Amino acid sequence: RRRVDGLWMDRDSVDRMIERLIGWDFQQRCANPCIGADRADLVLAGCAILEAIRGVWPSERLRVADRGLREGILSELMADDGVWRSDGRR
Repeated sequence: RRRVDGLWMDRDSVDRMIERLIGWDFQQRCANPCIGADRADLVLAGCAILEAIRGVWPSERLRVADRGLREGILSELMADDGVWRSDGRR
């Protein structure tokens, strides 16, 4: 997962990856080290959510993040509250 965190993908690359993931069966998704068995079912829902977001906010590229949305929201709230600095240090 570290290899993809921070990776920038253009629109065509995102489209191809989504098609690839949709085409894989459960075992193939489990075998992918970036997905694993714990996320093999969730990744398809994630593809659907990403497509919906891209439909509302089209973009030429996007950045892959290994951290979750909740972590980002929490970091923002903590920074706004002065508990956590935006550069990640206390």
